[in-house]
Amino acid sequence: MESEYDSLSEKSILKFAKRLEGTTLRNILSEQQVKEFNDKYYPNREKQNKGRFGQKVEEFYFLIKNNSRSEPDFTDAEIELKVTPLKKLKNGNLAPKERLVCNIINFNEIVSEKFETSSFMKKNKRTLIIRYIDPMDKEVHELDYQFHSVEFLELKKSKYYSQFKKDWNKIIGKITEGKAHELSESDTCYLGACTKGADSNSLRNQPFSKEPAMQRAFSFKSQFMKKLLNQD
Repeated sequence: MESEYDSLSEKSILKFAKRLEGTTLRNILSEQQVKEFNDKYYPNREKQNKGRFGQKVEEFYFLIKNNSRSEPDFTDAEIELKVTPLKKLKNGNLAPKERLVCNIINFNEIVSEKFETSSFMKKNKRTLIIRYIDPMDKEVHELDYQFHSVEFLELKKSKYYSQFKKDWNKIIGKITEGKAHELSESDTCYLGACTKGADSNSLRNQPFSKEPAMQRAFSFKSQFMKKLLNQD
């Protein structure tokens, strides 16, 4: 099956993504795709195979193979694709369920980078954010998760750009001081350095200290995701 959008065209990608708003994968995929989805992720009809919902959206709707490349998902258009959940509050309003994790921080390489040409900006300077409502009930089939909204964020044109640059420099400053092991998400405002992993296998060397540090990734912090949602 060929994709129904032009991967070279920002306009085409956004138009195709907007088709998801207010619907579900079950309603928008073909019968053959639904069958392939179930065969792969619900093989025994009782328990789904593991895997992030966002990866499944990439694979079955945008026809992007799962990867860990340093380039954006839509490489030619330089657009990164992010699928992120919303939760329904007791008052009925919607709120971001979690931070939005971006790319892994390479402590040894990032200290020689500048923000404008950094690995972070290369990967995330233009981000297509697709929100869905997490039903919180694991009995609900992923094909029936409802998409809420689609937003395109171009950091350089955003009013938040200068704060992202400040946050990035603060994170890199701490690494340069040999304090990568002291990084905390509370250090910054919108761009965080969240941990990736939960044990000693997630420890990494840092360039200016012998102290090992937890592996970390850049992330759009929850408070920033909330601002984007309210703005949208």
